[in-house]
Amino acid sequence: MVKAEQARGALGGALLLVGALLLAGCSPVGVAVGAGAKAGSVALEERGFEQGVKDRVTEAAIAKELFNADLETFGDVEVEVYEDRVLLTGVVREPEDRIAVLKIALNQDGVTEVINEILVGDPDTLVDSTNDAWISAQLRTKITFDQQIKAVNYVAEVSGGVIYLLGIAQNEAELDRVVAHAREIESVRRVVRQHVVLKDDPRRERYRTA
Repeated sequence: MVKAEQARGALGGALLLVGALLLAGCSPVGVAVGAGAKAGSVALEERGFEQGVKDRVTEAAIAKELFNADLETFGDVEVEVYEDRVLLTGVVREPEDRIAVLKIALNQDGVTEVINEILVGDPDTLVDSTNDAWISAQLRTKITFDQQIKAVNYVAEVSGGVIYLLGIAQNEAELDRVVAHAREIESVRRVVRQHVVLKDDPRRERYRTA
């Protein structure tokens, strides 16, 4: 998750990961050692280390543009990128602001799809950031300790009590378990699962290695 006001730090972290990738000769093991635990986590994901780094650089680039455009307007926008698919969540006050964020995301190199789940209205009434963070932490804990789920392959954005899932599911049964855990959490209003792709989805073919 990258917020607009965190853009500078996120971009710096992403560039460090890219530097590690180059120094390690694109070796996941070498990069994980050089870039630390965060890089190691990316290396374990189904999307692969290089794609994970690329996605994080894209996240940081979008967040930086939002930061530079207008922090007050876009400060409640969240950006997630997974295999070049961008998920936008959060709140803006005007419909044209929602369109502006969409355009910024679409203009990034390599982006194949933008999923715009941004709400329009008063952030103070539409979302409770403390509660959303609590929901996110609860879900992460539940799926991490479920041995039938590869939790590292899932991203969960929570906005206004709605959980938006993104990532890769090993199969429908695994995704069903993630959704079931999400629905058990108090104050969850809805779970959006359709942005998760299955491991064998033909759309992922270009990410697979021989």
